Amino acid sequence: MRVLILTIWIGCAASTLGEQCVIQLVRGMATRLLGPNQAALSCDNLWSNLLLSFNYTRQDLVACQDGELLVHPPEPYFSDCQQRLDRAKQDAEADRRAFTAEMQKKIQVNQWEADRYVQESDTIRDQLARLRDELRSTYRSLVLMSVQGGASKQALKYYHYYLEGQPPGQLLSSIIAAVYSVPEHAHERFEYLLDFARKVPGNSVRLAFYHQIAAELQRHPEQRDSYLAIIAALDLGKLAFLSQNADARQLYLDLFNPALKRLQAAVIAGSYDEIVTFATAYPDHFEQIANRLSTLESGAWNQANFERLLLYPNRLPLAKQRLEAFRMMLLQINQRNKHDFAPRLTSVAKELDKCESFVKSGSKSQQSDLEKLVTVKRMFATRDPNRDYDHYLQESKKIAK
Repeated sequence: MRVLILTIWIGCAASTLGEQCVIQLVRGMATRLLGPNQAALSCDNLWSNLLLSFNYTRQDLVACQDGELLVHPPEPYFSDCQQRLDRAKQDAEADRRAFTAEMQKKIQVNQWEADRYVQESDTIRDQLARLRDELRSTYRSLVLMSVQGGASKQALKYYHYYLEGQPPGQLLSSIIAAVYSVPEHAHERFEYLLDFARKVPGNSVRLAFYHQIAAELQRHPEQRDSYLAIIAALDLGKLAFLSQNADARQLYLDLFNPALKRLQAAVIAGSYDEIVTFATAYPDHFEQIANRLSTLESGAWNQANFERLLLYPNRLPLAKQRLEAFRMMLLQINQRNKHDFAPRLTSVAKELDKCESFVKSGSKSQQSDLEKLVTVKRMFATRDPNRDYDHYLQESKKIAK
């Protein structure tokens, strides 16, 4: 039996020399420890392998112990748990203080932002109020300038922008004042004012507007004594009689009657220029009062200069206006000159012949005008059926020779 002799040196701290331990190990025991496959090795190799195996085994045991401690840690002592609990409380308190400080900081920042927002909102609100006032002032100026320039539709648009559904207040007075701000343009701008007044919405508002216009007319004779007064009255008349408003009707009469008398006096006096201007610029308005201008009272008819009165129809700009004036003249001759109609019919025939040339000279003669001409000619035979228009026309030509 072979014997392995192990020599172990044990160092001592108190001596520089070491004691040598000799361990005898039977080879068979070493072989059993290492396994039969190493039985053929020499003792030195066998011992080296045994030491190596021992070292590996020790390392495995240490690793196994460490792993077991990780899976099943030993129960801590009470003092250790208390320390951990205290540290946890301290950490939680530190976290709470940090969180509270952060929240307070955010609250402060939000408060600053809120204060700034309120301040900016107030500033913006003030700016918007100023802009709104400036915009309304601009709209007001545009209303006045549009009326002065004759742009009634444009003026009405800015009128609505300015009011925003509110009553006009002093705006209507301001419009009238703007019309008269430049006296040399007052007549023309007064026409623009009337055009705008026709478009103002709301019967009560428009009636109030006409009240102010009528009052202003009385302070400006140049418009009060012109055909513009009759236009204002006729425009007001539509409102007065449609609404059955007694106040509006009275205002209409106060405007209409004096204006009509002035125009009738102009017809009798042979001052036709303004009437011609009226009939040219406002044919629809003129048509409403044309017969009242052509119809004279009995006393005025008998005293009027008939030869001068004859010139009136052919001074009018439109064929239908001329024919209607001749019709009214013939009607009055047949009613008021029952015994001396012939001389007057002869004079009228001469002027009607000129009117016929005018009616037929147009490139687009209206059929209604041609029919009206036939009707007027037939009126010459009313007093004496044996003498018609052609008879009196021939008589007028004899006199001309």
